[in-house]
Amino acid sequence: MQVTVLLGGPLRHEARTAGQEHELSLPRGSLVENVLSALGLSPERVKLILVNGRGATLDTILDAGDRVALFPPELSFNTFVSLSFRREVVEARKRREKT
Repeated sequence: MQVTVLLGGPLRHEARTAGQEHELSLPRGSLVENVLSALGLSPERVKLILVNGRGATLDTILDAGDRVALFPPELSFNTFVSLSFRREVVEARKRREKT
């Protein structure tokens, strides 16, 4: 299966293949952890993981066509804050608060 991986900040240079975006072929049932292994990244260097724009962990199972974004500790807080204040996230939070 194919997944797209986006690397934030210094992870772009730390991966086995430099660059921001990568297409990876992985076996079905692969985990985010397998993406890190394929790119030669240490789990300690990845603080924030998003799969298709949603928070994920190293043991999140991937599907064909997924988009995986990985961010190092030095960028994770700023990224988290910006994602938390996207219009659709704020609107969803307001809807939940009303119920």
